Amino acid sequence: MVDVKVKLSGLQLNERETKILEVLLLNMCAQTNAQVTKGGMALNPLEKTEESDIFHQQLAWQQSITSEQYEQMKEELSRRITNAIKMCELPEVEIDYKENAYLNI
Repeated sequence: MVDVKVKLSGLQLNERETKILEVLLLNMCAQTNAQVTKGGMALNPLEKTEESDIFHQQLAWQQSITSEQYEQMKEELSRRITNAIKMCELPEVEIDYKENAYLNI
């Protein structure tokens, strides 16, 4: 399992705008997982502890993934999120990954 947190600083978004971005990022997580692991994954919402948090989810795979898959997942997801935020003409985001369970390394 991995916690993914995306922060967008210096911008005031209303609740609807935040929800739209969150759904976009959820879809990116699902698409990236399908491409990289081709396996099942659950997305569990986590508490947003800071005002700048626009996305905070725990990604939990049905089966352990390899370290190569994990690194590819992080790289591809970060690229997709960064590009989407740029296309929306929003400020740069900070993406944090926190491993909170054993990966099949």
